[in-house]
Amino acid sequence: MQRSPAKETRFCRCPTIKSPGLIRIVSLLLWCVLLSCCHELQPCRNVTTSQEVSPNGRFQAVTFRRLCPEEHSITTHVSILRADEALPDGNGNVFGYDNEIAIRVSWLTDSRLGVYTYADPAKATKIDYAGSVAIEYYKIIETALVTPPPNSGEPLPSPK
Repeated sequence: MQRSPAKETRFCRCPTIKSPGLIRIVSLLLWCVLLSCCHELQPCRNVTTSQEVSPNGRFQAVTFRRLCPEEHSITTHVSILRADEALPDGNGNVFGYDNEIAIRVSWLTDSRLGVYTYADPAKATKIDYAGSVAIEYYKIIETALVTPPPNSGEPLPSPK
């Protein structure tokens, strides 16, 4: 018996899955895909590494790391805030570096802040003034790499 062309277009000739084991595997695979698409994104967060209060007590300089799990990134930042202000969520308002680096800040005066790092500050996003505070950046040179003078047991001559 011949089938008419109209009947062939109405019915799907799709293969059917008859194996219960295969059905379980496909169901499990689809379930895993759905679960992986529905996980809650972890937001970025700031982790304070140090705080230095200005000599007059009006400001604080905060160094911190910004951890972003979804982007697999850790960045280093510095913010100048009022002394009673908490660190807001976000990037630093004075200095930002696209990697985790060693950094230290020190108030030189009420209106001058020194930022010290082994990394090149020229590669950072930074500003030179935050309101009335001037920010100075210094690249630290590893002094432990310099060989100390040999100790011969004799005292060094005194300068004249």
